[in-house]
Amino acid sequence: MDGPAHLYNANILLHLLKGNNTLSEFYSINGLFIPNWTSHLILLFFHSFLPSWIAEKILLIIYVSGMALSFRYLIKALKPDNEYLSIFIFPFIYSFLFHLGFYNFCLSFMLFFLTLGYWLHNYNSSNFYRHIILFLLITFTYFSNVLIFGLLGLTIGLYILYFSFTKYLEDKNIVNTLQFCCKELLLLFIVSLPALILLILFYVKVKFFPSDEAYSVKELIKWINDARPFIVYDYNGEEIITEQFFHILLLLLTLSFVVKTNNKTYHKPDNADIIAIPLLLSTLLFFFIPNGSSAGMMSDRYCLIIYILGLIWIIARSVKLKFNNILILALLILHLGLLFKHLNGTIKKLDTNAVTINKVNELILENSIVLPVNLSDNWLEPHFSNYLGVDKPMIILENYEASIGWFPIKWNSDKLPNVVLNDKNSITGIQWMNNINSTVKKPINYILLYGNLSRIDDPQWNELKEQLSKGFKLKYKSENNYVMLYERL
Repeated sequence: MDGPAHLYNANILLHLLKGNNTLSEFYSINGLFIPNWTSHLILLFFHSFLPSWIAEKILLIIYVSGMALSFRYLIKALKPDNEYLSIFIFPFIYSFLFHLGFYNFCLSFMLFFLTLGYWLHNYNSSNFYRHIILFLLITFTYFSNVLIFGLLGLTIGLYILYFSFTKYLEDKNIVNTLQFCCKELLLLFIVSLPALILLILFYVKVKFFPSDEAYSVKELIKWINDARPFIVYDYNGEEIITEQFFHILLLLLTLSFVVKTNNKTYHKPDNADIIAIPLLLSTLLFFFIPNGSSAGMMSDRYCLIIYILGLIWIIARSVKLKFNNILILALLILHLGLLFKHLNGTIKKLDTNAVTINKVNELILENSIVLPVNLSDNWLEPHFSNYLGVDKPMIILENYEASIGWFPIKWNSDKLPNVVLNDKNSITGIQWMNNINSTVKKPINYILLYGNLSRIDDPQWNELKEQLSKGFKLKYKSENNYVMLYERL
């Protein structure tokens, strides 16, 4: 859903940096160091010398491989004997939010694994470069997502307290213990300070638009049982598969408790159990924070966090059993079945529609102003019009990222012209970003209709049809009746 918007805005960013004067009238680079830069920087870098579709594929490869490798790295730090169980991460990679295009949020988990794993591997090291690397990893986490940034700081802080406690149990020297604890907490604060300052500035400067939308406790409990973070396109059809993820993890957790309870060799403190604290906190927030608060979809975010933290905790505290191999096989079969269901059920059709829109850009002149009209019946396609502008500079008047203030690109309120459709600043059913007080008028050059084109005959689009007949001609209609492009006369 958000993927095309990220691609389009990365392309805008590229052309603004190249000095495109037309785009700079409409867009500017956000002066705040906001926490949504990571995916845009990756796309920007690769798109500077590769087509957008390859740049996006590289981003996805970085995410998928990075999640798998960083999770394995973390588990190796927590419990090396359970490194083989890190394969459990794969279903968690292809989450609901990943399919919606929440690239920065998803990338932040990779950085969470990597940073926590790095700290656990090196907390006893006196090497100065450890602090530099930790500073970079924590800062990159901030530039991906503030929620995971906060979670990371909390988790490392808890581990500092845990290792301070175990140090005291070993040498019974309270002075050495306090020195170690204070030193590590101070170092964590220092390497996190730049990102903390940016975080404060972000919340002071950026305005959110929260709503009162919230789910009932009963519904949220159902989400956990159904493994809601992995249901993407068809809730009723997919929950049959995804709820088995929950049951497999529950079985793995139960086995670890049973074996450790009956075996005295496991009765010592387990560093994996520290993860249970942020897991418990995330669970409480999941039930108490409304879905519509902050940037929205908070219930979806916290539910995925619960599953990710739960996975770390369960895998790291599990006991090595032959039965685990059966659970691995079952999980992989379910995971592959879900992937094939996604691919054959929805993704192929979405891909066809995306390619259809993208090809229309060949008919549009550079730096043109395009008004998209979404006639789609598919809730996943509100930003599909942005595929027009992923390879060519143009102003697409549907750009949610530029409107909300917490992405790298924003509307240039100082230079924005008065954009008109024939002689109108807006029409029934359609509004676009505009500056009616500007003395500079810019006409809309193209109108893109996409989706269920038969809906254009609905009464709500009568004024649009009137404007099309007055000043535009049909330039293109796709063979699959998904796209119509009108050009200004």
